[in-house]
Amino acid sequence: MDLADRLLSLAVTATSPDGRISATFGGQGERIQLAFRPGDYRHYSGTSLAQELSRLAMRVMAGYVRAQTKLIDATVPDVIHDDAIEYGLEDREFRRRLAAIRTAATSPDGRITVVSQALVRWDVRIADGTIGRVPEDAFTTGLLAAFREVLARHQAEVRRLKDEHYGSGISGTARHRFGPSERRTPR
Repeated sequence: MDLADRLLSLAVTATSPDGRISATFGGQGERIQLAFRPGDYRHYSGTSLAQELSRLAMRVMAGYVRAQTKLIDATVPDVIHDDAIEYGLEDREFRRRLAAIRTAATSPDGRITVVSQALVRWDVRIADGTIGRVPEDAFTTGLLAAFREVLARHQAEVRRLKDEHYGSGISGTARHRFGPSERRTPR
């Protein structure tokens, strides 16, 4: 199995700080699952559940990045990691803007909002009364839909930013979809 296949099969599971919710993230975002311990969903308030889910998202994403790095190190022992070496103003600006990417999405029913800052910080917001009105399976489905949309929007922003800073790296169809970009010149 080559590195690309290993990365696609990589999955990480994390548990919320209170131990009542688990999340799995894998396949470079293609496989996302969430599970409550039996009966625990209805014991949360909207605020407490939002806090647990925000922290859980940070945990599972950080765990995934660590596992990905470990897998790459094991497969390519002499790999040089990004150690934040910068090669000029353009690269510094790219890194600043990459860290500033903020994406958000709302569940199809509008009750759950997921916000991410560079896929590092996460904020889940749940509308008042949601837990009492929405069954666990429908809640989970809506949350995961919003999470997937945040990931898709983040990836689109990264592609747009790379194209803007480093030149055309995406197809004409994608460029039309994401809008025109200009090649930045170093300052």
